[in-house]
Amino acid sequence: MKGNIDELDMKVLNKMLEGKGVGARLTQLASELNVPRSTANLRVNKLEEKGVILKYIPKIDWDKLGYEFTGFIGIVCPTDAVNAVATKLKEEDTVSDVWDVATGTFRILVQCRFRSYEDLRHIHDLIMQVPGVKDVDVWLLGESYKG
Repeated sequence: MKGNIDELDMKVLNKMLEGKGVGARLTQLASELNVPRSTANLRVNKLEEKGVILKYIPKIDWDKLGYEFTGFIGIVCPTDAVNAVATKLKEEDTVSDVWDVATGTFRILVQCRFRSYEDLRHIHDLIMQVPGVKDVDVWLLGESYKG
């Protein structure tokens, strides 16, 4: 099953990541790929059936909602502290994703959106209160060159 998609499927997926071909935009997807609408529809349906397309979610302009900063937090902690950190972070509105890291310095990587530096300090302090956490690094992101 893995890797069982062709070049057209990849083109469909890439266009969909640009917001084309979702819902009423299927005609736009077909036009951009220079294929009939029925072909675009068939490809999207098959990708859904294969479980390649899991769900459709909106792309949100977080700046317009007051979130001025996007960042990542790397957390150094032992394995037995991972669940406690993840449980604390799941409750926070500013946290969008928490990953268990397989290699490197950090055991956990967190993606966040902050309205202010106070939000960032709150998350930092919350993480540092969890027993076993040794260190936290924060990266605030600037403008995306691809997005």
